[in-house]
Amino acid sequence: MGTNALGFSTGCKVSTSAETGERVTKEASGGKWKESYIKSFSEQITADGVVLTDGTDEVPSYDQLKDAMLKGEPVEAAYNLREGDKRTGKATGGYKGKYLITSLDLDAQAGDDAKYSITLQNCGKVDKVGTGITDTTQQTE
Repeated sequence: MGTNALGFSTGCKVSTSAETGERVTKEASGGKWKESYIKSFSEQITADGVVLTDGTDEVPSYDQLKDAMLKGEPVEAAYNLREGDKRTGKATGGYKGKYLITSLDLDAQAGDDAKYSITLQNCGKVDKVGTGITDTTQQTE
């Protein structure tokens, strides 16, 4: 959501999956090996962090995330590796797409910071930006 990290994010996991199908032909049926193919891809992002009370459009608060979820419309999201100690991702690269917010949890324990967990599910194609999350100019042989 924007070009900055989710507010005070403490963790993030990106899971990309492929749904497969099985192709059966006369030629393949005589053998013992299955012939599989990819039907579709899906991607899920889960993240958690400390709840902000003063979010912005670029670094949304819990309330802004909840409003976006309740609209039921896809949101623009991107992910990348953080560059050094900056709050922004690398200047180039990463992945982006449209996602639906499918889960948003709030956990506020006494004596601790309020925390959130969010799950986003892709809504269409996820595009590679530039070199992705790795820098291909620094590969070793």
